[in-house]
Amino acid sequence: MQVFQAIVFAITIFFGWVIFDFVKHKKIIKENVMAGLFTAVIAGVFWYILFVIF
Repeated sequence: MQVFQAIVFAITIFFGWVIFDFVKHKKIIKENVMAGLFTAVIAGVFWYILFVIF
């Protein structure tokens, strides 16, 4: 269950990042999608680590 919650959190971060960049730049840029993906993976890993620790 902890892994599922971390994955959902990462997906939410990714879509939020991409939507924010789309609104800001009025187009979807490959670099922004990759940055969102990188951020989402890092956020998901840290979210999972927090679940394991606490």
